[in-house]
Amino acid sequence: MSNIKVLNSIDLSSFTTIMTGINVLISVLISLFVVIVFAITSPASIGVSIYIVPTIIVGGFITGIYRYFSDGLFYNLLSSKLRNIYFIFDNNELVKVSTTETATIVATITLIQAVLLYLVSVMLLPMIMNAAIQTLMFSGQQIMAYSLYQMMMVMTQPMTIIMILFGSFIITFVFVLIGTYLYNFIASKGRGITLELSKENEMTSIDSIDVMKFAIAFSIVSGVLDLIVGIIMVISGGTVMSLLSNVISGFVGGFIVAALIAVFYNFLAPKLGKLKLELIDH
Repeated sequence: MSNIKVLNSIDLSSFTTIMTGINVLISVLISLFVVIVFAITSPASIGVSIYIVPTIIVGGFITGIYRYFSDGLFYNLLSSKLRNIYFIFDNNELVKVSTTETATIVATITLIQAVLLYLVSVMLLPMIMNAAIQTLMFSGQQIMAYSLYQMMMVMTQPMTIIMILFGSFIITFVFVLIGTYLYNFIASKGRGITLELSKENEMTSIDSIDVMKFAIAFSIVSGVLDLIVGIIMVISGGTVMSLLSNVISGFVGGFIVAALIAVFYNFLAPKLGKLKLELIDH
């Protein structure tokens, strides 16, 4: 029996905690990979990589808190202004995700984040760029300093800023829209994501995620989207090899990342708390 659930709000505490925890674990894996690469390619400088490890992990922790808290907060604010995202479940299988609603809200959140990033860069970027230009000038790298200055001037042009901000909205909207249509097609073939859900007062908790189904669905969506990007690159002058590497990395990378997210979620949920959503029957 299918039922429609509207995502009315996201519990900020559980969303920020569990997703930041996943972010930290992925950061640990990335830092270990960096150490291994340093050890293989440049054994003499492996000591440098040891200092990079805490930077990556702490960076993953800080960015995770900001990203997931702000994304959840913006969704809760926008849910009363825009049409909410809705899901259709068949037992515990997610058989459909709303398309236009999902694309609109995700693109709007991306636009807000881009505006905030721009406002921060307005204060910090000139200081960083000026320091870099002065350093290059004193070291005799006048050509590089002039190139950096030209790039800064282009990046601060009003038209460039407008293109970046609205480009972030349009590109996100189009790719999320395509991604949701792809997922719905995959789910219609019996490959939908399976979630173990439980009711806690007014909230619905995600107890666990089926790792394989989550990874397969995500990898197909990621691979097809990377195929589209690769085709655009080829039309723009890229090579067929870049297209193939893009598609392969999309499928393989998407599978690995999704599998890690699901495994880490299932591992952390009993320890940090499950993700809680306010799902309303439609």
